[in-house]
Amino acid sequence: MQNSLPTKLPVNDDETKQLLAAYGALVEGHFKLASGRHSGHFVKKGQLIQYPAQLQKMIEQKVDALRGLGQIDVVLSPAVGGIPVGQQVGLALDARTIYAERNPNNELELKRGFEIKPGERVLMVEDVITTGGTLEELELFVKANGGEVAGVFVVVNRSGRDEILGHPAVSCMDIVLPTYAADDLPAELEVIPVERPGTKRS
Repeated sequence: MQNSLPTKLPVNDDETKQLLAAYGALVEGHFKLASGRHSGHFVKKGQLIQYPAQLQKMIEQKVDALRGLGQIDVVLSPAVGGIPVGQQVGLALDARTIYAERNPNNELELKRGFEIKPGERVLMVEDVITTGGTLEELELFVKANGGEVAGVFVVVNRSGRDEILGHPAVSCMDIVLPTYAADDLPAELEVIPVERPGTKRS
């Protein structure tokens, strides 16, 4: 089965949906996202990252775009979902690769001797972005450590933007799936019990 999974990057929403569906990575229902907003769709990123050979082929198709961001000294991702993606991006770029973990206060911090040195240019990496809230946390301590954000890489960009937090964003695929505030749900979502997927708690 793995050899039959598609790796050619999609160019529109329909192709993106087809690719995600081939991996079992796009599900429908009523979901509360990490941002606190609600959606009728959820991207199960684990269904993609469990196939590293296929994901590597997708990432490699974006290496030229990543090189276009300029020098990248460090690849930084959040635990846990961003770790495997960060490792594969670091491999593709031959760059030092680290990750941040949540402390008991639910704040991201560097552990395990990882560091960002003053002046280093950092590529922030995520698996899926909707609002970019986790990356906003990463950006704070990149700057606090004297680093510079070179840009953002994401496998699936749900934000509808080509800049995240004012930084250029490179993605393997882009798809805009509507999200809603809790007090402004469409009728079709109101009748479906809400699920809370993912690991981050807002």
